[in-house]
Amino acid sequence: MNKIETLQRKEDNNIYFSDFIKTILPYKWSIFLIILIFLLLTSIYLYFTAPVYESSATIKIKTEKTLDKLVLQDPIHSALSQSKATNIEQEMVILKSFYINNKVIEKLNMEVEYFTKKGYKKIKFFENPPIKIQNITIHNHKIVGAEFILYPDGDGFRIKQKDKPTSRLFQYNQEIALVDFKCVIKKEANFNSPIYFKLNGSNRDIYENIVKKRLKISKLGIDISIIKLSYQDNSIKRANSYINELMNVYLAQSVIEKNRENSKILNFINKELETTGGKLQKLETELQEYKVSNKVIEPTQQSKLLLDRLNSIEIDIEKSKIRQSLAKNLVTVVKKSQYVNMIPTLRALDEYPTIELIQKIENMKQRIATLRVEFTNKYPDIVKLRKEIQKNKYKVYGNIKNIQLTINQRIKSLYRQKKDNEIKLKKLPLKEKQLIQFQRRYDVTAKMYAYLLEKKSENDLKRVATMSDYDIIDSAYSSNTPIKPKKTMLLIASGLMGMILGIFVAYLQSRLNRKIQTIKDIQELTTLPICAKIPMVSKKDIALEVLKYPNSILTTYFRKLRTKLQLIANKSKGNSLLITSSMPNEGKTEVILNLTHLFQLAEYKSVIIDLDLYQPSLHKYFNINSNKGISTYLNHRNSIEDITLKTEYPYLDVILAGENIQNPSELLLSQKLTLLLSTLEKKYEYIFINSAPLMIVEEPLYLMQFTDINMIIMQENFTKKSFLNNFNKTLQEYKFKNICLIFNTKYK
Repeated sequence: MNKIETLQRKEDNNIYFSDFIKTILPYKWSIFLIILIFLLLTSIYLYFTAPVYESSATIKIKTEKTLDKLVLQDPIHSALSQSKATNIEQEMVILKSFYINNKVIEKLNMEVEYFTKKGYKKIKFFENPPIKIQNITIHNHKIVGAEFILYPDGDGFRIKQKDKPTSRLFQYNQEIALVDFKCVIKKEANFNSPIYFKLNGSNRDIYENIVKKRLKISKLGIDISIIKLSYQDNSIKRANSYINELMNVYLAQSVIEKNRENSKILNFINKELETTGGKLQKLETELQEYKVSNKVIEPTQQSKLLLDRLNSIEIDIEKSKIRQSLAKNLVTVVKKSQYVNMIPTLRALDEYPTIELIQKIENMKQRIATLRVEFTNKYPDIVKLRKEIQKNKYKVYGNIKNIQLTINQRIKSLYRQKKDNEIKLKKLPLKEKQLIQFQRRYDVTAKMYAYLLEKKSENDLKRVATMSDYDIIDSAYSSNTPIKPKKTMLLIASGLMGMILGIFVAYLQSRLNRKIQTIKDIQELTTLPICAKIPMVSKKDIALEVLKYPNSILTTYFRKLRTKLQLIANKSKGNSLLITSSMPNEGKTEVILNLTHLFQLAEYKSVIIDLDLYQPSLHKYFNINSNKGISTYLNHRNSIEDITLKTEYPYLDVILAGENIQNPSELLLSQKLTLLLSTLEKKYEYIFINSAPLMIVEEPLYLMQFTDINMIIMQENFTKKSFLNNFNKTLQEYKFKNICLIFNTKYK
């Protein structure tokens, strides 16, 4: 596309935009009214809509619980502990669960909402309502969320529900029974106006109908272990209270769970201590009795070494059995695909490569959860991740089986060592051998008893100093600016929507309008060329605009039209111009007068003929009182010289319509009219003919065959589209040439 075509396209776009503006401009007040209605409706909505505030807080969740040295060295703790890596999504579900929120609802007392009316607007009591409704029992669940009105009546009150009759008189602080519910209403303060209240139902109803819609739990990022809690309410204070209470309940529940775990461990240890303590006393008695009866005080040095070795092997066997039990539990857990729960046990077994595999599996699961928000299970990345997860699961299972095999082999090896040392024990003297057996059982039991006492002390301390696995980063906070409704944004959006709808309605009206409004309308209806677009000013007297205001915008447009008509006249080698219109009052007379004055100002010898015998008007503008004119000439009463009158302008003559006659149509068909035009063509450089409107009479069509240029005037939002449709048929029938259109637009 070359530069000229680009400029032409820009110019066309500007024209279309200008035409579009012209199309909707007549309906500007309709557009303004629609915008005003939208703004009014939005303002009413904003007036009756209570502002909503949002309170937020953030909690950091430890994605892996760091096991202390005790856990690493203590297989008993690992075997019983339910410590596990925390699943962020799981914690989010817990935070939004009814189990946690139920405790919050109970503490905040959300059973009833109270309102009062000021003007046409209801105002909610967020604290200190004048009444308090307690001990509610609902018989009909349909009233949950329904509105009731309490009317004060002396020392009592009456209650009314919508579409139901008002109740009888009740007294405060007494149980009242209605058809749908019963309760006790206490009076907290004096009041005279009605109090509106709404029953929210049970805690489950409050959770389902209110809390679930207002509470949002979200993760701040894919790889960030921070959860954001948000709650929306009409009261900032209540929103903050809900979030803070939710965090307190959640953290307290975490501590309860940890204490439950420690209690389980302590119960196990206490039971083992009781059994081991009794066994230790018995073994101590047996050892002392044996020493006294056999007069043996201490074993030999060789026997001591053998005894220490056997004790060490016995303790290793016991610990290995615990590890064997852990490995067996791991096999059970891995078959249930509870991979996260395996991490503490794997830490106790020092199996860190397997922990890394499990962490990879969890990370890939989170990645899939993120992708599933936008994609289906058939998305290539999701399919690839699922295959990788399955591959790592096989590796985890294989590692656990290897752990189990290694522990079993270790136990077998220890039993062989024990057997070898027991064989050596048999070679000792009988008394010393028996002494070592008593001493060995006693020592092993004493060490286990001391070990259990140590663990009991540690868990007692942990129970006292139990802390949550979650850290509060930000307590509940809220801006004083409501999150909704966004008043400014809504008003702007409402205004824009009103403007868009108004423009659409205006454009639709314009399309349904039967009158021509823009040049585009003309171009869609006919192929006739448009000679000019003239902005007719909103003044009554513009017939002599070019004389009175030679530098005006309107005069400039008329000069352009004069130039264009000269070019057409030179090309057609003719000098007669006929001007008509579709209907009266389309600016036909104004156009012909200004044109003739421009031509005579340029010293072109011109004559203007008033052939509108139905509504002649040229005599008014030239201040000529004469009965001589076209009518008297065609009636053979005057000659051409008689009817051709001079004006005050040296290069302009005029032929008036003459006397009013009854048969103008027949006169215009006279051969004398043809003679008149041929005579004038020899005498004048330009002949201007003012003809009657086409939709009034058809004589202008007859005259068009004798003139060189035929101009049809159309007025914006006045000329009917049907005129052009009918005129197109006339053109096809009579094949008129040198017809062009002049479009008068409004200009202020």
